[in-house]
Amino acid sequence: MEAPRIAILIPAFNEEKTIASVILGTLRFGDVFVSDDGSTDKTAEIAERSGATVLSRMENQGYDSALNFGYQSLRNQGYFGIVTIDADGQHDPNDVELLVEGLLQGFEVIVGIRPQKARVMESVFGLITRSFWGVKDPLCGMKAYNVKVLNDKEFLGAYNSVGTEILMFSLVSGLKVGSIPISGRNRYGHSRFAGRLRANVLIGMALLMALRRIRFWRQARD
Repeated sequence: MEAPRIAILIPAFNEEKTIASVILGTLRFGDVFVSDDGSTDKTAEIAERSGATVLSRMENQGYDSALNFGYQSLRNQGYFGIVTIDADGQHDPNDVELLVEGLLQGFEVIVGIRPQKARVMESVFGLITRSFWGVKDPLCGMKAYNVKVLNDKEFLGAYNSVGTEILMFSLVSGLKVGSIPISGRNRYGHSRFAGRLRANVLIGMALLMALRRIRFWRQARD
């Protein structure tokens, strides 16, 4: 029996210092794709040389937009699962195997649990999802999805936090969602997401939007 096909998706913006090590560390787990979000350095060139397929955009549109671009590009390509991992080196590529094993065991979404959260609002968000669904770290960038979760829904990109949106929809829909502790590393350079204050504001907005979407999904289901 042929092994299920796995795609590794790496959203990246100006990550020429770390992208090669992330790709080389994940190649043994599946086909590696880099969603290059308009990088102005050698990210795309190094990614291709390291064995990844580069999904390129000319303009930088942000982390979640890069994720969404990758999902839309891959979800109808015959893959069983898609695993996301950040390009800045803070995730251990070896942990991809743990997430893939979770999918093979029947989970439809697997979420990594980092040793510590970088921002206050991440902890607040995690407290809410842990209280209701047992998910401790909803904003971790290392996640795995059974592709049917993406193919069966038309909600991708409804607001600018697509990874969180997919997870929250899956929880509300009663899909089988699991969490797995992962290793933590120091990020190379500064965060590409935002400064500390702006990041907390953006995460807070994503939380409010997620709660609104949960209400909408429940009303539509009922």
